[in-house]
Amino acid sequence: MKKDFTNNNVNFIDLRNSRVEKVEITTEDEYLIYLEEINNNINFNFKEDIVVKVTLVFFNSNKKINNINYNINFNLEYSTKLNLYIANLGNYNVNEVLKINLLKEYARVEFYSATIVNKDFDKNTVVQVEHLARNTYSNIKVYYVLKDTSKGFVRCISNILKGSSGSEAHQELRLLLLDEKVKANSDPVLLIDENDIVASHANAIGMLDPDQVFYLLSRGLDKSSAQELIINGYFTPIFNNISNEELNNKLWEVLKGMI
Repeated sequence: MKKDFTNNNVNFIDLRNSRVEKVEITTEDEYLIYLEEINNNINFNFKEDIVVKVTLVFFNSNKKINNINYNINFNLEYSTKLNLYIANLGNYNVNEVLKINLLKEYARVEFYSATIVNKDFDKNTVVQVEHLARNTYSNIKVYYVLKDTSKGFVRCISNILKGSSGSEAHQELRLLLLDEKVKANSDPVLLIDENDIVASHANAIGMLDPDQVFYLLSRGLDKSSAQELIINGYFTPIFNNISNEELNNKLWEVLKGMI
């Protein structure tokens, strides 16, 4: 595991060539974490009573890979507040489970992820949030962009256990289909075993909004540029967290190549 603390005051952790299974985050800071193909479990443990922003970026791999399977756990203690951003640009098949454990009271997570799937790749994501204490909060936003003959599946599970009164769980799943041969599905799940809670979910699967495309065409863009601009909007909230200009430009180039 390579660490670098000189990247514009952002803590940089490079896990692309590492088999690390545990990362301890104990300070109120911003973290940028690189990953490629991983086939193991990783636990991110967050100290109590801190506010943290973490950006995970999955890169393309130069290796010939068939299927990647991994579980990533985010464990939040008392009054931990996590802003978590994930960009998945991997050019391989993926089965991933992203589990957020709100272990103690007042633990909170804001989760935003964007994934692009192209060619004939198959990506499957399960985001699971466990509300294990009173007054916990989760807001999950998952965006998928699919093109060519790719396949994608998203399941989001918010589990509010008995005794977790005063908790909130929100979900938003959106899958954008760019080609007719794409296959996609999503499954929002709310498991609630407590009365005094707030929960909601939104779920949408569909092609590009023709009115949105028409508006951009009327402003002088061609269809390809309009499509690219709309897709970029899904990734902008993540890439905006990366203040390193060289890396930021590289990520936009990778995304453009996949579009």
